[in-house]
Amino acid sequence: MKKLLLITFLLIITFSYAQEKDTRVVIKNNEPITTTLLSLSASPNPLTIRTRINFTSTKNQSVEFTVKNLVGKTVYLKKINAKKGLNSFQFNKNDLNNGMYIYSLQSDSEIISKRLIIR
Repeated sequence: MKKLLLITFLLIITFSYAQEKDTRVVIKNNEPITTTLLSLSASPNPLTIRTRINFTSTKNQSVEFTVKNLVGKTVYLKKINAKKGLNSFQFNKNDLNNGMYIYSLQSDSEIISKRLIIR
């Protein structure tokens, strides 16, 4: 019974973290804040083999997609030429272990981060 309660608790915590809102960090100081990256999402999340990363860009720009483990080590890096409007690409789990990761998009002026769960 205790194991079932623990598993249920962990699943609820995991799902609540997976659905959290964007975390934004402004890189440039003393300049007007211009949001160029909007609505970052991964579907499905949690993933088993692959997921589709979707985001909207307000302009044509080069962005960097990274996946980091919970210690902060970068385990995946991809440069993307984003076009104005909706952008989408596939992310494959490859040899990453099951667990929680932080995925982020970084432009010249901002970073958006969210949690990603691999099962």
